[in-house]
Amino acid sequence: MSMELSVQGKNAIVTGAAGNIGEACVRALAAAGANVLVADMDAAAAERTAEKLQKEYPDVKLVPQVCDVTNKASVDAMVSAALEAFGRIDILNNIAGMSTKVDFLEMPEDIYDQMMDVNAKGTFLVDQAVLKAMIPNRSGKIVNMSSMSGKEGYPTNVAYSASKFAVTGMTQAIAKYAAPYNINVNCVCPGIVHTHIWDRLLDDVTKAGGDADAYWKERISAIPLKRPQTAEDIAHMFLYLSSPFADNMTGQSINVTGGLILH
Repeated sequence: MSMELSVQGKNAIVTGAAGNIGEACVRALAAAGANVLVADMDAAAAERTAEKLQKEYPDVKLVPQVCDVTNKASVDAMVSAALEAFGRIDILNNIAGMSTKVDFLEMPEDIYDQMMDVNAKGTFLVDQAVLKAMIPNRSGKIVNMSSMSGKEGYPTNVAYSASKFAVTGMTQAIAKYAAPYNINVNCVCPGIVHTHIWDRLLDDVTKAGGDADAYWKERISAIPLKRPQTAEDIAHMFLYLSSPFADNMTGQSINVTGGLILH
């Protein structure tokens, strides 16, 4: 029996939708037939992304929505907006996140708190709110954003590693909680993707007196396939995990790292 990788007629939320990977996920879902709530903390950027992609995919509905994933009221408003726009929620691609590069011994407490707030608490709040909306339907696909730093700790990103290990662990726990309701919960662990987050990381290297270009080349050279990952690479995995192809997968943390992480 053949099966097409399609989410035709499904209704999705993408957080962090105005970023590189977020926009790629919106595009992938729309191309596969889903309506998408395009959520981002930057309201203007969410509107621009939705308007741009709506022109490319006129047969689906793309709705912009402002959302601060660290704020429960904002998250609840996002879910309410999705239900109002679409009637139900079938898919969540929970992309919103942040990173920085700070020496561990020099890292201020507020940087650690901010990293945990956005990456860990944000995942908790969004998954919780969306799961409440999915349970009555007894179906759904939740895909969180972890990282290779959620599989292996990196000394240059101690707080980020902690926050992404939290996402990986939460994904496993929520998957077990959601399984009786026929809801799949997985996460994607990207490797080195040149996003706005990486731009900021390279800026941090320069500010610390380092050679950002040399640092980037060094990181790429460690990848077995010898090339960075793209936003589209990550979006393809998000789409797979959001589709019927992944009906019997839950609690998984899938690496898209070019072989850099193998567990």
